[in-house]
Amino acid sequence: MRRAFSMIELIVSIVVIGIAFMSIPLIMTETTKNVETSFRQEAVMAGLTQIVNIMSYRWDEQETNESINGSYAKILDTNFTAALECIDYADGRRRVGNFKGKARRKCYNTQRWATSPAALGSDSGDLDDIDDLTSAGSVLISSENNNSEDYKRSYSSAITVSYISDNLDPSSYTSTTINGTIGTVPITNMPTSIKMITSTVTSQDGDTIRLVAFSANIGEVGYLSRRVAP
Repeated sequence: MRRAFSMIELIVSIVVIGIAFMSIPLIMTETTKNVETSFRQEAVMAGLTQIVNIMSYRWDEQETNESINGSYAKILDTNFTAALECIDYADGRRRVGNFKGKARRKCYNTQRWATSPAALGSDSGDLDDIDDLTSAGSVLISSENNNSEDYKRSYSSAITVSYISDNLDPSSYTSTTINGTIGTVPITNMPTSIKMITSTVTSQDGDTIRLVAFSANIGEVGYLSRRVAP
């Protein structure tokens, strides 16, 4: 008995093959989109990793001298917004609204100014405050030529740290609710109480992602500890 395809079977086969070939471009497009999304996520992660690392450093170079700050950073003077200035009280210098307790985000006993905008950047390569991580140009994060396995692509990063206006709404600093918005325009004439950290990550294909974070001049808390005599 001779075997053969019926006309209906042949038509069904042609339709199935046609659908399969029509789906291939769609699958390729979705795959490409997923790959590009993966690369974007990788670039975001690279920039985010840098910012998280930078945020772990002291706010300013003037807070890093352990013999002066008593092992924990204090609030620096900026003289940009009057409502944020340190005030002399009988028990020490502090801002309006700050805790009176010992080692609770106090100002320095005498005026100690934050670094001027023009002086922000690496100083002696000590890497002990956030603007020390400012890069003069793009820094290579990963390269296919050095057998790096951290990233799928090569990325370069540029870090900038600058002051931005802290003048949200001076009249509300002593209120329960503070109103205002944070701008992104650098302040170049004097230090403020907010620094903006910008990480610009560029892929080997020229795609760019920009991440921004903010760090405030609020000092640190000196935690009490109990010592057991030897």
